[in-house]
Amino acid sequence: MSTIAKSLQRKAVWSAILLLAAAVLPARGIDPDLPYSSGSTGVDGPLSFRTIPNGRNSHAVAFDGERQESVLFGGFNGTYLSDTWVFRNDNWIKLSPAQSPTRRYGHRMAYDAVRKEVVLFGGLVDGIYLNDTWTWNGSTWTQKSPTTSPSIRDYHAMTFDAARGKVLMHGGQGSNGGTETWYWDGTNWANVSPAATPGNQNGHAMAYDAARQKVVLFTSGSRQTWVFDGVNWANVTPGNGAINPESRDNFQMTYDAARQEVVLYGGSNLTTIWVWNGSTWTQRNPTTSIGFKNYSAMVYHPGLQRVLLFGGQYPGVDDYTADTWSWNGTDWSFISGKVQTFDMTARANGIYNFTTITVPSLVTVQVKKNAGNTPLRWLASGDVSIDGVLSVNGSFAPNNMDPGVVAQGGPGGYEGGRGALPFSQTSSYVATPGQGPGGGIAGDTLSETGGDGDYAGSAGYGNSFLQPLIGGSGGGGGGSNNNTQGGHGGGGGGALMIATSRDIILNGRITANGGTSQHSGASWGGRGSGGAVLLRADRISGGGTIEAWGGDSNNPNGRVRLEAFFRLLSANSPSVPAVASSTPIQGPDQTQVPTLAVTRVAGQNVVPPPSGSQLTPDVVFSQAGQITVDVAANNVPDGTPVRLRITTPSGIINAGPQFLTGGNASFSVIVPAGTGTFQAFADFRTSN
Repeated sequence: MSTIAKSLQRKAVWSAILLLAAAVLPARGIDPDLPYSSGSTGVDGPLSFRTIPNGRNSHAVAFDGERQESVLFGGFNGTYLSDTWVFRNDNWIKLSPAQSPTRRYGHRMAYDAVRKEVVLFGGLVDGIYLNDTWTWNGSTWTQKSPTTSPSIRDYHAMTFDAARGKVLMHGGQGSNGGTETWYWDGTNWANVSPAATPGNQNGHAMAYDAARQKVVLFTSGSRQTWVFDGVNWANVTPGNGAINPESRDNFQMTYDAARQEVVLYGGSNLTTIWVWNGSTWTQRNPTTSIGFKNYSAMVYHPGLQRVLLFGGQYPGVDDYTADTWSWNGTDWSFISGKVQTFDMTARANGIYNFTTITVPSLVTVQVKKNAGNTPLRWLASGDVSIDGVLSVNGSFAPNNMDPGVVAQGGPGGYEGGRGALPFSQTSSYVATPGQGPGGGIAGDTLSETGGDGDYAGSAGYGNSFLQPLIGGSGGGGGGSNNNTQGGHGGGGGGALMIATSRDIILNGRITANGGTSQHSGASWGGRGSGGAVLLRADRISGGGTIEAWGGDSNNPNGRVRLEAFFRLLSANSPSVPAVASSTPIQGPDQTQVPTLAVTRVAGQNVVPPPSGSQLTPDVVFSQAGQITVDVAANNVPDGTPVRLRITTPSGIINAGPQFLTGGNASFSVIVPAGTGTFQAFADFRTSN
């Protein structure tokens, strides 16, 4: 028989002195520093996540050499856009110029290095093609009135021809201009009328090759490479067995000055990246793939010595991405996007000491938990602003999880159980239960649904003070049928504390929801229970929401607590659990976190932290019957009652309480044969 010593959780109830405050609301901007102190040392500095433009495709980007920043304008994300953004100091910043071009997509932009301004031409809006010319000087847009102008068009190609000191444009759709080549000299457009031409083109791309002082164009569809010398186009498509980029359209090209090569990427649902050295195309093989990218925008950033790519379309998944990636000549690196990660893996206790915290709008922050599965505690000395989404949700449980893999809980939350293997393989319908004090029961009969994880319901663990801070329990696995595995249980919602000596302004969302399951054909797995969210500050305000659902909004069984002298959070969703509130409780020293661990099972040592993997158990022993389980505590008072919870293939065994003596407790329990998990819990009260 094999068994697993799991990571453990503790329960504590803290008494506290409540501080009183005047009932007069101070004006924002001159808020006094009220008596509550989070204890943050500020050693981790400010925490901020990168701002992002709204997701979009068919936009345009150019690098403004005078201001040393990339400029983005327009595009489409279900509506036509007319916003201006700059990538400055490694972050996107939205600007509000006094004058702007009208909303559009399919336009093109290029930086005019002679006149030190970005040039924009054409595009489409509401089915109407455009042929207006605009310039950007770093602070505002100016519409030009050239005597001669190209005809209406979109999806043309533009670049600055440095050897000739002019902006070059070719092709586009919308009129008869698909074969035309034009120059912009800062005042007027001139049709070059070259003797040779790449032909009727739209959705193609071109870039100025500074090393060769020629413009390089790759055609849409025909896989041809053309270069322009200021007078004529020449077809230089490599032959004699040379490998050329695949046929594509709506791709991107730019010149990589650090590596002196033209870079081509994306279009037509392709993930390949190619470089041009003046005579040959070479395919690169990056370790990191950014997936299919159509209708994106790409530009070289000299300050970073990287190619930047923003937005575009992942076909069939997301038409309006907001990802920013960089290319260093060898591999892609993620810079920012709709989903950004806070990584706890290097912080064993899960406690951070920030000055300020900012989660910008449009961004969802997901948390990568640490090996000890501690709750996440953000302490701050200054304001905390959450305009996006901060998620400590438990994981969804899909059917295709690898053997032995379970749906993880959020930080401080518990994992779901696995669905039973088909009866034809095991002669059993029995699944594994969800983990945690309120773990969902396992389905153990034909196609029986796994039980939902519980938190504030019948399991009744945790308390309204959220001391200790503990996450939700996992859903149980579902029973199998003869040929089909049961559904897996969802992970429990995580546990989050944000405490600041100043204000928490929540206009976005905080979510600690339990994970759901997918029907396997045999059964459903249980839903993970909602987790716990504790906010503690001088003031809590805003129009945002807090969620701690048990799988969905119909099961709000997590816990939410707001502690502040002024609690002005005005638009909290009615579907979240009932909110407990008070003035701030000066809680325990956050560095003295109570811990409880199983140290020996059946005479065998458990190496911390336990793995929790049923494929590689922490402890293996052969006997079934009565065994001894030893538990050790840290920062938990002697005399504290400790309970043991054992999950087995046939159900849950609750043992105890035993009382801590010298920081230790021992249990004698009878266990059946099979793979199982052990968890220890303590209930204690301490004075502050």
